[in-house]
Amino acid sequence: MPVTTLWQAFIIFNSRKLHPNDKRAKMVLSLRMEIQETGGQQPEEQEVAIYSKLAILLFSLFFSPLVGGILLTLNLRSVGNKKAGNIVLLFAIAYLFLSNVVLSYTLQRLGIPANDPNILKNPQVIVCSLILNIIGGGIIAEYFFKKYFPTDDYERKSIWKPLLITIIIVIPLSMLIHI
Repeated sequence: MPVTTLWQAFIIFNSRKLHPNDKRAKMVLSLRMEIQETGGQQPEEQEVAIYSKLAILLFSLFFSPLVGGILLTLNLRSVGNKKAGNIVLLFAIAYLFLSNVVLSYTLQRLGIPANDPNILKNPQVIVCSLILNIIGGGIIAEYFFKKYFPTDDYERKSIWKPLLITIIIVIPLSMLIHI
């Protein structure tokens, strides 16, 4: 029995000692009526807002699967599943390293030097990076998100705050790369 219900029962039990004109007696009477109307049931908890699967997929595609993994980790932690959040975050970090290895190997096979200052302008590098981001984002959104949030009956959280934070981080990093 929840604490509030025990407290309500204590008040009702001790309400016989109260004078009918006393404010506490009126409060107890209204509490009794509320308990009778709800059948003693506690009100349901409100749903926690989470970032949508589409938002996670798009952040993974346009920025990095690491960013999508961080958003899903925040979702899982907001619903109290910290262990699963840690697993998703570890996957996102491992995928980041693995995709960098694959990209480096691909650059080597294509004969593109890794220290080329115009490497980010090369269409082959852009396509390879997008393919790796689609794969990583797909795994995070389609496997992990569906595993922990199998239904679509959740309140969606606004993406503006993570978008602003990501842009604030990405712009200085891209400036460092071009220096």
